[in-house]
Amino acid sequence: MRVVVAKEIAGRIEGANKASGDAGASLAVRNFLVAIESEDSLLSVVKPLTGCSGEDSMDGPGRPSNMYSGDIVLEFREPGHIRQKSLHFLLLEKLTELLKEDGSQESLEATLCLTQEGISVRGSVNASESQEMRSQEGMVLRIRLTAKGDSREQALLRWGLGLAHVQQALLFTSRHLRLRLTQTDG
Repeated sequence: MRVVVAKEIAGRIEGANKASGDAGASLAVRNFLVAIESEDSLLSVVKPLTGCSGEDSMDGPGRPSNMYSGDIVLEFREPGHIRQKSLHFLLLEKLTELLKEDGSQESLEATLCLTQEGISVRGSVNASESQEMRSQEGMVLRIRLTAKGDSREQALLRWGLGLAHVQQALLFTSRHLRLRLTQTDG
């Protein structure tokens, strides 16, 4: 898989078609969400991942290129980890390393980006606390997974397989970071 670490990820391309109703994409997304929200993961999905969108473009003279992409936004589940920049950079480094080993560089690309955003703090909040206390500035990991194929079906299938690679890399990275955290705490 081709991996790009970027400062920011541009918004969705105008005219992108939603690949809604595709059973393969829906199953891949459901499996991803269940795995990431499990106890094996240190991360949590910030914004809903509903599937991927497709676009038609030209890959050469008269040759259509079918591409599908989907965006994933993740944050650390523990409030104490949300503002730890070093932990985010370890996440980015390990994830990049693992994803480069997966899939074809010609057909799959993952763009990774750490951004500072307003995030909601988990846990109980007293009614007397102000709204500023409930929402804090923290880092999130944005991932845009893009797959290319000779047909729409092939691109969508590759996207689903790429999402499974991202899922496994995130779970492995969670285990790796958990081990690092217990070593530094102990």
